[in-house]
Amino acid sequence: MSVKRIILGFVSCLALVVPIWAAGTISPYSRYGYGEWQSLSFSANQSMGGLGYGMRSNKSINAMNPASYTAIDSLTFMLDLGVSGIVDGFESTSASSTQFNGNLDYVAIQVPLAKFAALSFGISPLTTVGYGYSFIDKKPTYGYADTITVKQAFAGTGGMTQVYLGLSFDILDRVAVGVNGHYVFGNIQHNREITFPNNQLYAPTIQKEALYISAWLCDVGIQYHQPIGEDDELVIGATYSLQLPMQNRYEIMTYTNELEIIEDNTLAFDYPQMIGGGISYLWNKRLLIGADVSWQNFADANYYGKTNQLNDRFVYALGAQYTHALGGKRYIDNMDFRIGANYANSYINIDNKSYDKWAITWGVGFPLPNTLTKLNLHMEYGQQGSIQQQGLIERYYKIGIGVSLNERWFVKRKLR
Repeated sequence: MSVKRIILGFVSCLALVVPIWAAGTISPYSRYGYGEWQSLSFSANQSMGGLGYGMRSNKSINAMNPASYTAIDSLTFMLDLGVSGIVDGFESTSASSTQFNGNLDYVAIQVPLAKFAALSFGISPLTTVGYGYSFIDKKPTYGYADTITVKQAFAGTGGMTQVYLGLSFDILDRVAVGVNGHYVFGNIQHNREITFPNNQLYAPTIQKEALYISAWLCDVGIQYHQPIGEDDELVIGATYSLQLPMQNRYEIMTYTNELEIIEDNTLAFDYPQMIGGGISYLWNKRLLIGADVSWQNFADANYYGKTNQLNDRFVYALGAQYTHALGGKRYIDNMDFRIGANYANSYINIDNKSYDKWAITWGVGFPLPNTLTKLNLHMEYGQQGSIQQQGLIERYYKIGIGVSLNERWFVKRKLR
């Protein structure tokens, strides 16, 4: 059986099986805003801190900057697929817990259209919501000296998914431009239940909030890539995403003694504008180093019909990749060793306080024999929040596997 058939079989199985157990996230911090915000960084780039704006590669797809698509070989078909598992640990002043979650992270393809043009298509999450927790408290009863036991339970699911179609063109010898069109869709569900254990005088209250969203979005990118000598290359890139309105339907269902449903379609929600920039340098065809920075203008975007409800978000990333001797005879010569780190501030406030999220990443790219395909192992440790500020700190360990299928499918065969 050929390696191509093995990989395609592996991809098909994952595409069928993983969505069954994929749950997005299990973080209590996903209760706020649109949930946990995700990037279009795929496995190889995730291992380098999530770099992308100044990266060009003919081995894997980089959807963070659509200008990078023209780096593909004109005879090559590429497919990227990634899955991951996360062990999430939570600690508060009174308790701690650990949970596991698995995800299908992305599926994307890329093909050349001409020597100067390429196309990419893919699907990945934009935001993820998934949490569930409860607590019991003592509340005073009006007109009485005693207290009553109140249990509050919170749960949420959903998020937004993005499907993108991207085109890239070489407009000058060293300059490429690109555009990604996105269709975003999804729903976010928040449930809250208030009950009174061992007390029949008070009726329980159930509130279900649902937000259904769809939108057409667009981002553009540009890259300048300059060879330096025979073995070095400098790449500088930038992207811009437009602020655009998102269609929505908002509903609240409250049930105490009778059911009340409120639907409001007049609230405005905007996708924030974003500017990203990055730089990378390849030395001696072995060592690649890069840095990224991005800014998302959440403060000026509508959220439930108002602006200044969310915080502008900044993301910083650093990363490196080392390949000992590409094309060497030993297996280890063609392995990629990666490391990186990133930092971001939260775009939401909890009790009027913002918080930070940071992570360190590392990974290895394993080449499959007699092909250009690579199996990318990605690992990450990170944390967000604090016990002092938010009352909860989250520490997570993530391990991901990505397949970068890279095959020459457009070669004309000659009959002898």
